Amino acid sequence: MNRIPYLSAARFSGAEAGAFLQAQLTADIGALDDGSATFACYCTPKGQVLGLLRVQRSGDDYLVAAEARLLPGILRRLRMFVFRTRVEFDPAEELAVFGTAGPDYGFAPRPDEDSAPDPAWKPAELRAGITWLGPESSEKYIPQMLGFDTLGAVSFSKGCYPGQEIVARARYLGSVKRKPLVLETDDAIDPQPGEKLRLQRGDAHYDAVVVDAAPSDAAGTVVFTVTRAGPEEPAHAFEWAGATYRCATI
Repeated sequence: MNRIPYLSAARFSGAEAGAFLQAQLTADIGALDDGSATFACYCTPKGQVLGLLRVQRSGDDYLVAAEARLLPGILRRLRMFVFRTRVEFDPAEELAVFGTAGPDYGFAPRPDEDSAPDPAWKPAELRAGITWLGPESSEKYIPQMLGFDTLGAVSFSKGCYPGQEIVARARYLGSVKRKPLVLETDDAIDPQPGEKLRLQRGDAHYDAVVVDAAPSDAAGTVVFTVTRAGPEEPAHAFEWAGATYRCATI
């Protein structure tokens, strides 16, 4: 297993821990059996994703992984909605988040010494449509703009949660005008979240916003972007920082 240093863990416990998460997150937490897991989003009332989560049921508890810089703020926000619910949660500092083939995820005791992360892990995540967001990209997109519905992070049949009306309306009215597009170039570049690319699709050009990027195992770069929905024609090049780079669309 490969420890993922940019993810941190939290533990939710108590008689109503599952019900609490079910009411706050986009995924159907109530459907989880012991040991099973799902992606989920925590959204604002406007449907904007604060962070992508990985939720695993562990007996009567729930283990949650999130981007390390975002997790403290997510927990603070969740505390505002506890009221009289029988749930307790805190960072699980004794645990680390590990990646396995798939990519898939698990929790295990934090090792005494951290091993070097696998440099191939993050580009593999991005190719699979998984981006954990960060301070620069939190609260910018609804789940469908990031493709999180295709990861199983959104249930359209469960009860209410923050932002549910907007997320559902975007699905049923077909009003999602931006979608994820993952690009891979042979060039070693370092685009930052929030920066813009100019995509070339056939004879047309479209703007895209960088959500995440990582060096690839082939000495190139994988870039996760959000851009205008359609056309289906893949991008074959993009402009960034005054230069043009050939790319493949994943």
